[in-house]
Amino acid sequence: MSGRGRGAYFKEKYGGGGGRGGGRGGGRGGRGSGGVGFGGGPDAPKRPRVDGPRTGEQLGQLLSSMEGAPYPAYHDVEGSWTLSTAKGPMTFFLDHAQADPYAAPSKCRIRVAHSVALFDPSLYRSRPRSTALADYLLRRLHETCLSKEYEKAAPPSGWAGAKGGQIEIDAPGQQVLERTAVHVAAFYIEVRIRVGLPARGRSVCGQWAREILTQSVPYLISAAFFGPRTGIEEHVVSVENQQVLRKTALQSHTPPLAAFIPDGAILARASGASDKPLSADEAIKFVSPESVRVTLPLQNGGTIQGMGVARGSITVLCGGGYHGKSTLLSALALGCYDHIPGDGREYVSAVEDVTSIRSEDGRPVSTVDISPFISNLPGRDAKDCAQFSTTNASGSTSCAASLIESLELRSQLLLIDEDTIASNFLQRDDVMRKLVQKEPITPLVERVRQVVATEGRPAVFIVCGSSSDFFAPADVVLCMDEYRLLDLTERAKALVPSSTPSSAATATMSPFSPALRRSVRLSRPAGKIMSRSKDSIQFGDVGPAAATGPDSAQGSTIELRAVPQLVHASQTRAIECIIKSLLDASRPAPFAEMLDRIEEALGADAPGLDSFAEGGRLDGFLARPRRVDVGAAINRLRNAHFSQSS
Repeated sequence: MSGRGRGAYFKEKYGGGGGRGGGRGGGRGGRGSGGVGFGGGPDAPKRPRVDGPRTGEQLGQLLSSMEGAPYPAYHDVEGSWTLSTAKGPMTFFLDHAQADPYAAPSKCRIRVAHSVALFDPSLYRSRPRSTALADYLLRRLHETCLSKEYEKAAPPSGWAGAKGGQIEIDAPGQQVLERTAVHVAAFYIEVRIRVGLPARGRSVCGQWAREILTQSVPYLISAAFFGPRTGIEEHVVSVENQQVLRKTALQSHTPPLAAFIPDGAILARASGASDKPLSADEAIKFVSPESVRVTLPLQNGGTIQGMGVARGSITVLCGGGYHGKSTLLSALALGCYDHIPGDGREYVSAVEDVTSIRSEDGRPVSTVDISPFISNLPGRDAKDCAQFSTTNASGSTSCAASLIESLELRSQLLLIDEDTIASNFLQRDDVMRKLVQKEPITPLVERVRQVVATEGRPAVFIVCGSSSDFFAPADVVLCMDEYRLLDLTERAKALVPSSTPSSAATATMSPFSPALRRSVRLSRPAGKIMSRSKDSIQFGDVGPAAATGPDSAQGSTIELRAVPQLVHASQTRAIECIIKSLLDASRPAPFAEMLDRIEEALGADAPGLDSFAEGGRLDGFLARPRRVDVGAAINRLRNAHFSQSS
């Protein structure tokens, strides 16, 4: 099949001619050269009645008998079927047959009992291990799907041409996520896929469907479940070690840590467009300065050494351009996830609620107390900044709002890169202070020590290569020099005057006590709610106004580009489903408590993510989002009605 692709192969084999009556199946009611159509005429065969247990052989017979039938005949296949393989039976479920060949593909599940799969029970004895096993199987499934070209639909060939025929499975990335694509339950493992049930025009391609459901699908599952299990134990052990390191070892260390980068990590990526690691012969492996090196235990034995970032600390990372500062920060930003063996960032760990503070011109802000950073805005009442709302935030107000929102969401690590944040939010030099007297912005450098002293003692890690203002409040000053990390704290402190304008301003600063409790209610928009990509969710109908901006009178777009911890479109789809479940509440709910309840539901062994599946239909294309990312999406929803709580 190489060269043509699987879709072209099946089009040629089953697609027939271009006319309604030509080719296999003959269209609705017509006779073709290869079979009898289902037009209801005297020669039309009857589809076999299937009573009792339904077997793969019966499934094949039913599909063959449907050749040329009207497309809705596929609904007869819905339900469960027992498919036989050389290794034992598997159960195939067609949960929902698409109503039309142009509709979203049909939802299917395949269930294999543990007594058939015969994986060592130690591989799924805990939740981290079952997540790792599911991820391993998903990767095997995806590899097989690509190698066999199962994911390719028939190429476009007009209304009457062959269409569909593809098998879709959620494509994994470098991170290990809790997903619905593969679920390891107590007695079985379940795989969820989508199948484009094939058609010519709007008629069933029964023979093609038979080959997909009774041959391709069993082969796909068998190759993943019963083929060589190379690296499976390494995969499971690595993921479990990473999870326990993040959830337990960071917190139990003295002092507690907000982040950790192991010696030997490969942080650089192959390119700006790839999340895969730079090749080992090109990469410079990370080595921690001795002054910040810590040793942490691993769940499955042994220890690991590397750089620790203490909770409640301020770390400044400086260095020349292109020396690796942002690369290190990006690795920390994704330290909330486990990574696959060989990624290079396997044991880069950060607290699960790490957030990145970025400038977002134009984002909405609703009832956020930004008064610690912004006050006395021209044309506004002084109280407005304590309950700040706007549909079009500036760079500095968006930064202030994002930081306060992160504290409200109880983030324990705030990451800041001078390249992606408003410079006037970070610092203000002495000359500008003297020249401009009426400045409503209190820069972060004057408040940063108060920020890390708030409840939860979050750490602040800031990349700042163009200004020394943060050296004075910093606990640690690091420098990247050709991808090698140096501790320059003593040298930096020696260069900083004993008193700076920023430190003088900090000494007379009012207390840092923003209002961090809000309630929220979401109203249902007119139109659809759907995730368009990893970075956006359409919330209601977006009309002609979208030509000049993301919003219209009918709806809006939730923009998530400033949330780098969203790494997969399936996470955004899950957020979409969660938001739908929150609509039409009778009264506002405390925001933090609402997110806690969502996190509790997501964290349950069952149904977990399935509890948010739309319409109760099981979905194989959801991945678990973090609590703070659900909160970030709601904070960026223009239809969210916030109010401050006492």
